[in-house]
Amino acid sequence: MKTASARTQMMLQDPINKVIPKLAVPTIISMLITSIYNMADTYFVSQLGTSASGAVGVIFSAMAFIQAIAFTIGMGSGTNVSQALGAGDEEKAKQYVATGFFTAFAVGIVIAILALTHIDPLIRFLGATETILPYARDYATYIFYATPFIMCSFVMNNLLRFEGLSFYGMIGIGFGGVLNMVLDPVFIFVLDMGTSGAAIATALS
Repeated sequence: MKTASARTQMMLQDPINKVIPKLAVPTIISMLITSIYNMADTYFVSQLGTSASGAVGVIFSAMAFIQAIAFTIGMGSGTNVSQALGAGDEEKAKQYVATGFFTAFAVGIVIAILALTHIDPLIRFLGATETILPYARDYATYIFYATPFIMCSFVMNNLLRFEGLSFYGMIGIGFGGVLNMVLDPVFIFVLDMGTSGAAIATALS
């Protein structure tokens, strides 16, 4: 792992044509890996039936919305972090990191409360039919419970990139994707939790 001074050297003085690939390639891989979560859930849940598989697809749009908000907070706070680090003000950078993290957690709590208290109309709005609704409700419930932690995960991943640590962000996201693929069959089939098990595996990952 590079020291803080080495990262500062890379970010401020190394040629742009060398810095961008170092940061961009792990970032691109991270974004590709995030799709593994939904793909893994869809694959294992599809073995329960078409309605269960449809439920994952319905809730994926809600997860994309949660991810978009988290990325917005992460990008905004991350920009301030990188500017503060570039100016040599590490204390201010720490404040921006803390602000981004706790803002994501607070927003996640608000989203979770609103979603869980209006879960049936929300799922119907997202496109669930009457046959899909029970499966979608089971899946969405645990996803919404975990929303504050999911948002914090995405925000911290973005903050790592802005600090020049995109490789470690990729490792974190990649480990989560692998863990999700391992936990999915355990929760869905071994523990016989169905779509709820897929959501719990995703939340834990």
